[in-house]
Amino acid sequence: MNPKSPLVSIILPTHNRRYLLDRAIQSVLIQTYPHWELHIIDDGSTDETWPYLLSYLPSWNRKIQSFGMYEKSIQVHQTEHRGVSAARNFGIEKSKGDWICLIDSDDEWYRDKLSKQIQFHNEHPEFLFSQTNEIWNKKSNLQEPKGKYKKINGHFLEQSLEICMVTCSSFIAHKKTWESIGFFREEMKICEDYDLWNRILLNGHPIGLLEENLLIRYGGHEDQLSNKFNAIERFRLYSLFSITNELFWDSEKEETRRKSSPNRLPQNPRDLELLKKAIHDRLETVIQGRVKRGKDVTFLTQFQTQFLENQFIPKKDLLTLLDDSLF
Repeated sequence: MNPKSPLVSIILPTHNRRYLLDRAIQSVLIQTYPHWELHIIDDGSTDETWPYLLSYLPSWNRKIQSFGMYEKSIQVHQTEHRGVSAARNFGIEKSKGDWICLIDSDDEWYRDKLSKQIQFHNEHPEFLFSQTNEIWNKKSNLQEPKGKYKKINGHFLEQSLEICMVTCSSFIAHKKTWESIGFFREEMKICEDYDLWNRILLNGHPIGLLEENLLIRYGGHEDQLSNKFNAIERFRLYSLFSITNELFWDSEKEETRRKSSPNRLPQNPRDLELLKKAIHDRLETVIQGRVKRGKDVTFLTQFQTQFLENQFIPKKDLLTLLDDSLF
């Protein structure tokens, strides 16, 4: 196989979005890149998504053509509903590609998205992760991300700790490198992508940027996950505490502190300071938000004390941050 055109595995999870699916799928089928496999994961939908996938699969297959050693294929999978992170991880486990791409069910690729992204990595082998620029479509209002939302090339940990700086549907990753870092946290219902980008950057990997717009990102849907949860900052705080545990502790025992390792600890001392500051700031935000609403903050002030004293915070305690009934 020509190493310049490796197999790319495309992961498309969906839950109760049958009405949106065709746009995303068609944008994959028309890709100019010759060597890919598409994994569509129906995450326990109840809106007839699965019968729809089975009925249209033959016609989709007729639209794709393989040439010589290059192949294209579509696989559909049905799982019980466990959330987008679990669905993506399921698709990644089924994948056979050297590179992994993600596309959300409400987004749309430009037809040369894969070709240009693989070309970028052929020309810049120092990058094992990348994303592309994009157009936002919010109820037919088209615009490019500006200000703090404008995408950056390279090692942008400081900005990434503040807001989510990578778009899943524009992202591509070298599979083996991604495996060494770990996939999505399945317990996180939202902000799972924020968590991943920061882990990649903290492990010393830059994330490349193709300056060209190669994605249309649709917003404004009533069923967007970010609209379903209160106090979104708590999910980001859970992520940052979890990352800290993984960087500095071998297990959930205080006496087994992790020894320094260039493969696990931030390679730039400033990165560690940025991580600590992000935890401090987000913890203050969550605490003040609960104080204003007259809610208990005891468990959060306990986290604050443990954090300031460089103590381990067990996962079972951190999971309270993901408990919707408390927020």
